[in-house]
Amino acid sequence: MMNTDKSPTQSSADSKTAKNLANLSSEDRLKLQETLRQTEARDWIRRYRKKIAEEGKTEALAWWQQTLSELAKKRGQKAVDDLRRRMNETR
Repeated sequence: MMNTDKSPTQSSADSKTAKNLANLSSEDRLKLQETLRQTEARDWIRRYRKKIAEEGKTEALAWWQQTLSELAKKRGQKAVDDLRRRMNETR
């Protein structure tokens, strides 16, 4: 008997999503990408504020600096700069 991590309905849902994304125009893909980046910026603001409330501003700032450093290693400094710009615009 084969053991899979995905249920049959989840697998078919994933393929439908992939097909839908593949059918998007380049303009729609850019809009979706922009939406995702804005959503990520709002999420990091939420996380940072939560960290301040739970651990204080000093600890939150240290955590944030470490997070930015890790993101820069994974995505590059340009992506981190874009995230910070979006966060500052969102505030």
